[in-house]
Amino acid sequence: MDGNDQFDEILSGLGRAKRELEDAIHAGAPPVKDEENETPRGDEDPESIALEEYLSSRLQQIGEIASETKEVKGLRTGNGWDATQLIEYVYKIDPVSVKRSIDVAISSNRKLREKISDSLLRRKSEIKLVGPATVEYVPIWKVKGFHECYYLRTDAYKIKVNEDVVGVEVEGKSRDLILEKKHRSFVPSLILERFQRLGGFLSSESKYFVVNDVTELARTRSDGELVVSGSGKKLAQDDELALTSWRSKRIFDHSQLKVKGAKLRVRESTISKETVLAEFREHVIRMPERFKQILSNRLQVTELKRIYVPLIRIPIQKGLVPREVIVNGTSGELADSTLLALFE
Repeated sequence: MDGNDQFDEILSGLGRAKRELEDAIHAGAPPVKDEENETPRGDEDPESIALEEYLSSRLQQIGEIASETKEVKGLRTGNGWDATQLIEYVYKIDPVSVKRSIDVAISSNRKLREKISDSLLRRKSEIKLVGPATVEYVPIWKVKGFHECYYLRTDAYKIKVNEDVVGVEVEGKSRDLILEKKHRSFVPSLILERFQRLGGFLSSESKYFVVNDVTELARTRSDGELVVSGSGKKLAQDDELALTSWRSKRIFDHSQLKVKGAKLRVRESTISKETVLAEFREHVIRMPERFKQILSNRLQVTELKRIYVPLIRIPIQKGLVPREVIVNGTSGELADSTLLALFE
């Protein structure tokens, strides 16, 4: 008997031992096809071919996860679902002094040569104030909060076993062992290699089994902040800082917005609290991509503010041409077109 015949005999013996182990451990598992009723492919062992087909059918069963109905159900908690449960706190930003704003407005309309000439000749500027300053308060909304969702989802666990394990039973049910080297995924479409020798299961190669239909309780949470102007335009963080970085004070009525030495104009928000909260929900809610059942959705608003920020309008005239200069009442600098566009 040559070396090849001895090797085939050893493999055949291992095949018989494997079948005996399966009969003892995998009670009720689908039987391997009868090797006598099947034509061997090429020079492969009948045991190897039958084992491959058996594992393929079992892997198909393991890899299938029932489709999950993604209906958003469950208990809704938190104060963010109903605008009537929320009271916005109203604040104002104290403006810079009117005198400083007038100086900025006049200075911005003088060229550098005119400033130097007027300073040397001690000459008064031709630019003059032609009316009282107006402090216009424009509103912005600021909302902070979070969304938290508890839900159930199904999954499958891949559990590695020690190298000397040849069979596993979990909660009274036997589990099929899969060779790590041969099959790196339990998804049937990815099985590209075939078992060529039955002895691999009894070798020291890395093995694992799959626990299917696992139900997990999971939680997802997302925190968010939204700042919009009274006309509904979103403000970037830099824009918010440019408008609210100065001293803020809580107020209770418009009489607290009056500024000495200036006219007062208050622009009201064109969007409602309900609209702001609806936009915040769109911004912060992140539902899980895969779930079996939604248990609860908590939407909690931790901060809701309506903040009045000041724009100071200065009417000036240079020669025969009158114009209005707008100063950012928070920073004391000229309000640029980008900032003004937020309130159009």
